[in-house]
Amino acid sequence: MLRAFEQIIFTARRGTALFLLGSTLTMSGVAHADLVAYDPFAYGSDPAQGQYALGDEDAGTNVMGGQNPSIGPTAFYSGPWIQSGGDAQVVKALPSLSYPGFPAGQGGIQQETMQFQCCTFGRSGRPIAGGLGSGNARTIYESFLIDFGTQGTDDPAQFGLRGHELWNGGIGDAFAAVALFVNHFSGVGALSLRVATASSDTTVPVSGGGLDLNALAGVHLVVMKYAFHPTDPDVVSVYLDPVVAAGEPVVPQAQISLPLSDLFITHQGAFSQFTFSGSGHVPGAIDEIRWGDTFADVVPEPATALMLAVCMSAFPRRRR
Repeated sequence: MLRAFEQIIFTARRGTALFLLGSTLTMSGVAHADLVAYDPFAYGSDPAQGQYALGDEDAGTNVMGGQNPSIGPTAFYSGPWIQSGGDAQVVKALPSLSYPGFPAGQGGIQQETMQFQCCTFGRSGRPIAGGLGSGNARTIYESFLIDFGTQGTDDPAQFGLRGHELWNGGIGDAFAAVALFVNHFSGVGALSLRVATASSDTTVPVSGGGLDLNALAGVHLVVMKYAFHPTDPDVVSVYLDPVVAAGEPVVPQAQISLPLSDLFITHQGAFSQFTFSGSGHVPGAIDEIRWGDTFADVVPEPATALMLAVCMSAFPRRRR
C-alpha cells in the first residue's frame, strides 16, 4: 500500500517536473543546447559520472594528472589531465566558487595548496579533442569562475604567476597559446591577456590596466571568446564580470586580433600558480568551466537555471 502511494507521488512529481522542464526549454529558446562541455569539478568515486577523486598535492595523492572524468555533454576532451613535471594539482571538496546572479556550483573546486609551508605551484592541462583553430572556421566561448588569490602578508611584489592558460602541443611555457594572467616574473603586474602563435606574441592589459591582485580580490566571472577564421585574422576576446543574462557585451575588456589565422589550442588548463614568496599568501582557484557555441550557452540565465533546479528537485532521490 505504501509503495503504491509512493509511486503515485513519484508519477505526479515526474509529471510536474516534465511540465516545468518543457516550459523552461520553451521559454529559454535554445536552453543551452549548444553547451559542449561543463566541468563543475564534481567529486566522488565514479569517473564515468564526471567525478574526480579528491586529492592532496603535498602528499601526492589523487592528483589531477591521469584523472579522466567523463565531462559532457559532448566528447570535448580526448584524454585525461596531464601534469606538468612535478607541478601537481588536485580537486578539493571546498564549496564551489559563487558569483552574484550565477547558478550555484555542483561540485568542488580546483585550488592550489601551499606546499612545504612556503610555496604554491601547480600546472596541468587536458587535451581538447581535435584541438581548436588552425584555420578551421569556428567561434566558441569559454566561461569560468576564478579567484586569483591574494598576497596576504607576503611581499606584494612577489606574487609569481597566476592565471588560466591554454596551450598548443603540450603543457608549459614553450607551448603557450592563450593566457589570462598576472606574472611578476615577466613584469606583468596587472591582469593581462596574452595570445602567442608562430607568427606573433601579443599581450594587452584587461580593462585598460590597473587590475593588480588587490583590485582583483574576490571571485570573478570570465568569458573568453575564440573566433577562428580560415582566411581572416583569429580574434580572442575577454569579458570580465559581464552582466549576467544581459547578452554578449558590445565591447570586451581585452581583445587580440592575430595577423594570421594560425592560432591553435590543443590543451586547456585549470588555474596555474607559481608563488614562492612565503607562507602568508592566499592561493587562487577556478571552478564552473563551461564551453559553448554562444555567449548565452556559457552564461546561463538565472531564471532558467533556477527552473531547471526546481525540475530536478521534483524527482525523489533514489534510496540506497
